[in-house]
Amino acid sequence: MPAWVRLLAGACDTDNQRIVGDRLGKSSGYISRLINRSYAGSYAEAERLVRAAYGGEDVSCPLFGPIPLASCMRARRRKGPPRNQLHHQYAAACPACPNNSDGEAA
Repeated sequence: MPAWVRLLAGACDTDNQRIVGDRLGKSSGYISRLINRSYAGSYAEAERLVRAAYGGEDVSCPLFGPIPLASCMRARRRKGPPRNQLHHQYAAACPACPNNSDGEAA
């Protein structure tokens, strides 16, 4: 079993699938399908979401050095126009960043 699935199952044991789904921004059915290996979508994206929410991993940001994976994903997926200087910096750096896996996410 992959480590990210163990993280997901452990989170579901601690809380419940609805709470875990809320933290990932997904439904409890999504969580159930991942655990039961019946999800038809991208497991790579699911792995990124689980690792960001529960893995406690850091990535090396070209702007700020080590930052949490969750912060990296949140910054590059921000909707709307940049509202401050930090948002402008992320908007300029994130599209070409080696940590940006959103182009391959389905």
